[in-house]
Amino acid sequence: MTRTGQVTLDILHGVLRSRAIQPTFQPVLRLADETVVAYEALARFHKDDFSSPDHAFTAAAEAGLGIELEFLAMQRALASLDGVPAGTYLSTNLSVEALLDAQVQQTLLANAHRMIAVELTEHTQVHDYPQLVAVTERLREAGILIAVDDAGAGFASLSHILQLRPDIIKLDITLTSGIDRDPVRMALARCLVGFASDIGAMLIAEGIETAAEHDKLLELGLQLGQGYLLGRPAPLPKAALHLSRG
Repeated sequence: MTRTGQVTLDILHGVLRSRAIQPTFQPVLRLADETVVAYEALARFHKDDFSSPDHAFTAAAEAGLGIELEFLAMQRALASLDGVPAGTYLSTNLSVEALLDAQVQQTLLANAHRMIAVELTEHTQVHDYPQLVAVTERLREAGILIAVDDAGAGFASLSHILQLRPDIIKLDITLTSGIDRDPVRMALARCLVGFASDIGAMLIAEGIETAAEHDKLLELGLQLGQGYLLGRPAPLPKAALHLSRG
């Protein structure tokens, strides 16, 4: 192992040992009136440890500690449930590998009486859909919402959505960015609005950063959105304040 690799491994073990993940929360809003309907929990690390959260989770996966780090991030997020305003749900991100872990499932089921959702952030191909569907159906029957994140990017494809029949579909930022200027993106979003409606799923547009994108998505029939225009990730008490585009 290189010196850099050993340093990264030591940092990861330190994070796991000290539970040094600070969750932050980004709101999901109803576009028509900007009412907050949910908060997505996002893991944050000390700025000197990793260049970004993605770097942390990628390094953990490469070191064989991916599931442990995701489990800790989920635990830290769920510990904030009492601070989530009534009538809104809290979502936490998990890879398929982590969701298939028994301890992760037990923790989710122990909180199934709360309003929570699992966002599947799968960036590698799923080889055993029957096993995955059995888990998601068990969670759904207990009252947990199942979301497919990053729809339209990587392996989070239409096939992935068809297999899992999610309660929530999150439209990737690559499809929402600049949608007000791109007829192809508009056409795809319009199709997904109809598709989500037909299967009874919520459709959330991620990465909304301009008023023009917001207005075009609303015009196309998107009811829910998330992005820096609507609210940046923040500690829950601050994130739970009324937010406006002003």
